[in-house]
Amino acid sequence: MQERILQCAYHEIETKGVRFTMSDLARRAGVSTKTLYASFPSKEALITKVIEENIEDLRKAEDQILHDPDLDLVEKMRQLLALVPNNFSRTDLRVWYELKRYYPEQWKLIDAFNQQEWEHVRIILEQGVEEGVFRRIQLPILIQIYTGTLNQLIDQQLANQHHVTIGEALDAVIDILLGGIVDSSK
Repeated sequence: MQERILQCAYHEIETKGVRFTMSDLARRAGVSTKTLYASFPSKEALITKVIEENIEDLRKAEDQILHDPDLDLVEKMRQLLALVPNNFSRTDLRVWYELKRYYPEQWKLIDAFNQQEWEHVRIILEQGVEEGVFRRIQLPILIQIYTGTLNQLIDQQLANQHHVTIGEALDAVIDILLGGIVDSSK
């Protein structure tokens, strides 16, 4: 029952953002609100479970990328930096803004993950430096650039102006981070 409710919650988030009601969710799941609240005592508890589940999925995806023998170091770095939970990849930045604004306690889980989960990037970066693929940089600066940019994109709700999904925004940021702005073909 809990998994079915979570799948319906992902659909509600994708279509309405995090401002859906528990009644909306109960209707979509085909259960009573009493049944819904038996599984999740509050919407905050539901959102917390959604975030925790996605963070766990991200950790598994990071491990798969790190150990994928078919990916070169640049592609591993690109995929690690662009990693977005599957259930949120099609959501626009508005959803992330709403999550940050209306669920600050739950947002702390995402923020902590974004600040602390850089071990895989560090491993690929060090390997790339040893192999001459990447130049030596200060990882803490990269982390600040990445997380600062992501927070600015969310806070400014770029999506409202340009209809950008979180995945598209991260791809654009990573393209600039890895490729710079100089046209190397000239």
